[in-house]
Amino acid sequence: MKDKLFRHKPKRTTFLKLFAKAMILPIFITAFVGFNIFPLGHSYIQSRTEAQNNTDFNNLVNWVEKGDTPEKAWNRPIEFPMCVSASRVISTDGIFFNTGAGQYVMGTTYDDPKSASAKWVFDSDGNIIMSNRAKMWVILRYSAEDDGRRYCKFDPEEFDIPELNELFAEYFKDTKENNISYEFHLKSLYLNEETNQMIPHEFEIIKDKYSVFMPNSIYETEHDSIGTKNIVINTDEEGFKLIELADRNSPDDYPSANFFSIWGVDPVTFDEISRQYDEVVKTEKYTSGMKGNGDNTNDFYHKEDLAENKYGASGCISITRINLMNRHAVRKYILITAIVFIISTLIALVLSIIRNAKNKAQYAFEDYQRALTNNLAHDLKTPLAVIGGYAENLMEMRKDCGDEKELKYLASIMQNVSYTDDMIAKTLKLSETEQIKKLNRKKVDIKSLAERSAEKYRTILEERSINLKIEGGAEITADEDTLMAAVENLISNAVKYTRDGGEIRITADKKHFTVVNDAAENVDTNDLLMPFVKGDKARSDKTSSGLGLAIASSAAAQNGFKVKINCKDKRFTAAIEF
Repeated sequence: MKDKLFRHKPKRTTFLKLFAKAMILPIFITAFVGFNIFPLGHSYIQSRTEAQNNTDFNNLVNWVEKGDTPEKAWNRPIEFPMCVSASRVISTDGIFFNTGAGQYVMGTTYDDPKSASAKWVFDSDGNIIMSNRAKMWVILRYSAEDDGRRYCKFDPEEFDIPELNELFAEYFKDTKENNISYEFHLKSLYLNEETNQMIPHEFEIIKDKYSVFMPNSIYETEHDSIGTKNIVINTDEEGFKLIELADRNSPDDYPSANFFSIWGVDPVTFDEISRQYDEVVKTEKYTSGMKGNGDNTNDFYHKEDLAENKYGASGCISITRINLMNRHAVRKYILITAIVFIISTLIALVLSIIRNAKNKAQYAFEDYQRALTNNLAHDLKTPLAVIGGYAENLMEMRKDCGDEKELKYLASIMQNVSYTDDMIAKTLKLSETEQIKKLNRKKVDIKSLAERSAEKYRTILEERSINLKIEGGAEITADEDTLMAAVENLISNAVKYTRDGGEIRITADKKHFTVVNDAAENVDTNDLLMPFVKGDKARSDKTSSGLGLAIASSAAAQNGFKVKINCKDKRFTAAIEF
């Protein structure tokens, strides 16, 4: 019971201090997650990109080597799916977590300026026969049947039309850098029916501003129209005839163009990649691998020679360039790190609130306990003084006529009253020390404090032949009154329990104030800093209250210092650590 009531109380703290301390772990966890999520995400993006590039390459090889089969089955040229696949998206497949806004977040080739998916087929001289270099595609329908459609393309490499060259450049800049989508509505076109080449004649462009944040597909976006533009292109290319198209709001009228857009890789990017891998095309029969470009992008490439085919192609190559720090990946990194921080912060907040509530209850009990102790101590002082006064008067009255036993009882009463009064005084001193809130900190000469305190015991030291030495010295920033209380109680304790003829050595420096004294026997120092706890020899000593070391410890704690004690080889050591 005494342990619970009188154990030395730690310094009180506030909710903000508790929360600040609790936030150390969330900050550490967040920093750990934030530091490790990048290599984890990069590794995942790379593995997914490599797998996807290999799939695209195998499909391309299959299309070219089988020749007519896929073209007849789909009624479309091989270049069309090649161009469509240029807008490839690297999916997370639910890795980390799915936010509900889609899985296409780790990397894209359709709206990132650094990413690309380039594929081409070349002949024995290394000349490109087919590629996914950007083209303008239209599905021209003459009927509702599958065989009534034509996949027609405009290739800017084959025709130098300034308006369309400008449109291509503007399109890729807007889609990659400005979050702008394009809608094309074709009204008429020039068509070469033998080659299915086309040149748009009259069409309308609608631009939409959109926000892509982890979309399920490139179409699932929130659009905000920013304008329309009409373009008319006149040409007299040989072999082309002008075809007027049915109104797009009349789906049953033909001929119609129900699909019209630019698909494929940005021509500038494609040309840069094809030049970069020109040597790969001319070297081994089979090669694949990954190459870093030094700007957070990695290229996964796959090249292989082809079997004999109807196109006269000797090989093909597929390259997927992925930006490891594309905006979707960065957003997810930030999102995951933020969620970890928020969750860990909420946990720290809840724990701090619980701890603060417990502390408030504990502080309230301590205040009640201290007030009760003080009130009892004050209330006992008056009756003790009366008892002591009566005992002293009786002693004076009976000193000449009282018998020895009677005088002995009176002396014992006076001794116990004096002991109890001293204990009450020290209890009040301990309570007073613990309640000090405002300290007058200044430079204090610790050696001077020790000398002034030791001087009070000079007579006792001489009577008991105890040698006291004070060595060292330093100036400490502290409240002089509370530090003096700590020093005096440590020296008083040493004087009281040093054996006759023994030695007390006091040393002081900027880190420690140490008092070492010769003891009659080794003392168990466990709990000696607690109020009312005495060493084994002092338990029956009526001159000891068991409060001296507790007062010293409390006074030191008020200054932010700590008292440590130990006893070894009959030498008792008490030290204040600054």
